[in-house]
Amino acid sequence: MTRPRRIALILALLGASLHARDAAAQGRSAADARIIDGYRLTLPVLRKVLPALYAPGAGSCPRDQGRDPHTMSIADMTRMLELCAPVAQALKTAGVPVRDGAIVLASLLRTAKEAALHSGDASAIAPGVLRDNALLLERNDPEIRRLTKSGAS
Repeated sequence: MTRPRRIALILALLGASLHARDAAAQGRSAADARIIDGYRLTLPVLRKVLPALYAPGAGSCPRDQGRDPHTMSIADMTRMLELCAPVAQALKTAGVPVRDGAIVLASLLRTAKEAALHSGDASAIAPGVLRDNALLLERNDPEIRRLTKSGAS
């Protein structure tokens, strides 16, 4: 499997871990979409947030059934993370406000969706923040894989 496809697969798995059954949920506001689409991922932030999202016990947290995380508002995604004690505690320990963790998660999901539309080829994404995010993930694939393992430190 090529590196771009591996990173798309990792991000798809991240999205699948939060996948809801009904995509007909309330859409994201234009303001939230601008924040998410304009959020520039960095390795220092990913080193804090990704292990928190995969904290031990996070898999047993209740999901917001009937909601597609790709359309959830930042406030709803924040509440979802706050209700998952292992994730909320891991974010707190890492010094990341839960809302910021929600924005990073939403940006990862948005980046994954855009990469998937381009068959996992980050360089095929139009220049801008989403492309930069996809390239960052692609170029740092081994570290991203390590950070997305449950209980990574």
